Amino acid sequence: MSQNGAVATNGVMLEELSSWPEEICRRELPSVLPRLLSMYQCSESWIEHIRILKIIVEMFLPHMNHLTLEETLFSQILPKTIQLFDGMICELTSEARELSSQNLEIQITIRNILQTMVQIIGSLTGCVHHVCATQESIILGNIHSLPSFILHIIKSTFVHCKNSESVYSGRLHLVSDLLQTLFKEAYSLQKQLMELLDMVCLGPSEDENSILTMVEVIHSLMDICSVISSMDKAFHANTWKFIIKQSLKHQSVIRSQLKHKEIISSLCEDILFSFHSCLQLAEQTTEPAAQDNADYRLFQKTLKLCRFFANSLLHYTKEFLPFLPDSCRTLHQLYLQIYRMSILKAIFYNFGQFSGELSLPAHLQGVKGKGQAEVPVTLYQRICVHLCTFVASLHPTLFPELDAALLNAVLSTNMSTSLLAMDVWCFLARYGTAELGAHHVTLVAHLIKSCPGRCVQLTNLSVLLRRLFFFMAPAHQVEFIQKFSPREADNLHLWQYISFQALPADLRKQVTCEVTGVCTAQCRKWLSGSHTLAELDSLNTALSVLLTVCNSAGEALDSRQLTAVTEVVGQLWAFINVEQIISQPHVQQAFSLLLQLLAFFIQTVDLQLISQVVNVLTLVIKLEPPDHVSLAVLDFLSSLGKLYISQTLRDKVLPSLSCIVASLMVNRNWLLEQHTLEAFTQFAEGTKHEEIVSQCLGSEEIKNKVVSFLEKTESVGETEAATADNSGEQKTDTFWEPVAKVTLEEAKGSAFQPCTKRARQELLLEEEYRSAFQTATRALETTEALLKHSRAPAWLLSELGALQERIEKLKCCVLRG
Repeated sequence: MSQNGAVATNGVMLEELSSWPEEICRRELPSVLPRLLSMYQCSESWIEHIRILKIIVEMFLPHMNHLTLEETLFSQILPKTIQLFDGMICELTSEARELSSQNLEIQITIRNILQTMVQIIGSLTGCVHHVCATQESIILGNIHSLPSFILHIIKSTFVHCKNSESVYSGRLHLVSDLLQTLFKEAYSLQKQLMELLDMVCLGPSEDENSILTMVEVIHSLMDICSVISSMDKAFHANTWKFIIKQSLKHQSVIRSQLKHKEIISSLCEDILFSFHSCLQLAEQTTEPAAQDNADYRLFQKTLKLCRFFANSLLHYTKEFLPFLPDSCRTLHQLYLQIYRMSILKAIFYNFGQFSGELSLPAHLQGVKGKGQAEVPVTLYQRICVHLCTFVASLHPTLFPELDAALLNAVLSTNMSTSLLAMDVWCFLARYGTAELGAHHVTLVAHLIKSCPGRCVQLTNLSVLLRRLFFFMAPAHQVEFIQKFSPREADNLHLWQYISFQALPADLRKQVTCEVTGVCTAQCRKWLSGSHTLAELDSLNTALSVLLTVCNSAGEALDSRQLTAVTEVVGQLWAFINVEQIISQPHVQQAFSLLLQLLAFFIQTVDLQLISQVVNVLTLVIKLEPPDHVSLAVLDFLSSLGKLYISQTLRDKVLPSLSCIVASLMVNRNWLLEQHTLEAFTQFAEGTKHEEIVSQCLGSEEIKNKVVSFLEKTESVGETEAATADNSGEQKTDTFWEPVAKVTLEEAKGSAFQPCTKRARQELLLEEEYRSAFQTATRALETTEALLKHSRAPAWLLSELGALQERIEKLKCCVLRG
């Protein structure tokens, strides 16, 4: 007979069977059941399968001998049912990709599959219900395969429902009604199964298979708990309640078979999750006394759930204590996590609360060392030393936790906490292995590369990288250079945070040459491009790296590199727009970097360019730029003290300088005012144009500020304000008043007795002579290089003559000395 004929015959038979009365079903059971089971095994139609299953469960199951259900029915139909159900889930996952409101065929197919799954679960619920209804006490061996197969279907259903958002994506609404029905049916099936299992009794003489079945049931329910924990909290708790109940009920026969470690771990995870949920809800609850407050009611439910899990863990631990040696670490971890951290995290967290104490002149008694006198140390020093001592005593297995705590503290927005973590990290790099230090540098470098933009965390990481790099072994530095080559575009910005002074001399010269070449090429690329604001980010990176090279390895630059950099800087300055400096952050950064580079090359920069720069600065300062731009202006101004300005440009440049200094000197920002005083002092000490100093001191207010700064005195009111500003925390009157009085007395005393300046050491003077001579030599080398590539300007010859006269005078001074 053909397959179609067989299907037709089966269909006719099923139609006839569905109309049989109960008496005929009982009488014909021995002859009909084998045929139905054969049809169920051989059929390839899902529809036919579900029809056969429903007929067996609804019409013939009630008449079967409950003692032989396993052999005659469950072992025959359940494996095939599982196979069909898993196939349906695979089909759903595959077809769901094509689901849409327009594709009616796929929509109908998916809905039919879901309806079939609902009917399968309904039939299995009927099986379980029948077993419960016909027996007062259930022998597990008589239904051996039923619990495990049903739990497989329940778990698969819950997993599919949990993943429905990702499986069905934006088309979930097309099947959400059936998914909800499917979940409810699986929920009812599990409740019915738990009722059945509650009727099982396992005695001491129970066979091994029954014991293993109960153990498998408990472990399967535990897996289901991990699936439904975020879907239905009450159902999740009831499932755990059943697991604990059955574990205790049958503990005499199953205790050696249970996976105690996994049960304890799962309970601890649920306790911790519900505990953290309670904390979050407690923060959100504004009126805990209001009974109609939804947040408060949810908080009460979550707290009740947390209490239930804690009691369950306590009960289970008490009953199975001899079997829990592997769970001690898990239980201890839970204790530490609840009581909201590790000792390292607690130290850094509490240290962040000491901002007031750290800002005050608090000193503790120091530790007396061999041959050293005991001296007072600050609170910060005391904490840092003790913390480093504690770190030195840690076992290597705790280093991952140490790394995590240090990194978390470095990324803190609290400056003191971040600084403490950096100091401890540097201690670790100094006294740890070279490999560990190299690993940390690589880790920090990757973190910097992954930062999405400028933030306080990036600043902290960059400072840490700069400091750690000094502790790297030369071989590891070479590996770092190869791994983060500046020639690769995504690595270049990393080099603005590395001090080239940390490299050995030969390697420093090599890397400096390579980095300088890459940066100048990047600048030329921007110059030859469309000069858009969008491209400024890469230009600023190149300029920032160049500035780092100049500040940390300027002596390694040869005349060719110096010329290349100064040429690029001069060409870029031509694109500076005053209006954009005020409104565009990227332009502000480029402007500031160019000013700092000009300050470094001030001895070799063309005087005409300097005149242009000063004119631009005059306009910018009048527009009140951001503070970081003003600081860059001050850096440039202080460098002008090293420069001798020719008579032709002196009348243009010097008056502008006095206006800029005067404007910044009366700034309301006390920090900017302090920097202005420092920059002006540096300029005044170095400049040959003494007339500019008197021009800048045109008003009595400015003159008094400069005199107070030079004498290291300040008004008492401003000192107190600064102290209050820096404390970072508002103290109560009883705490703050006596401190304020002490501070006032100290300030008054210091006003009448200014600190004397230290005498300059001969070694420092020699270094200054050497530095000045090297600067002059580089300037001459640059001039020589320029003459090889271009015609000399008309004024150069006369300036060289004047320079020669100055050199002769210097020689006379040396001979006389």
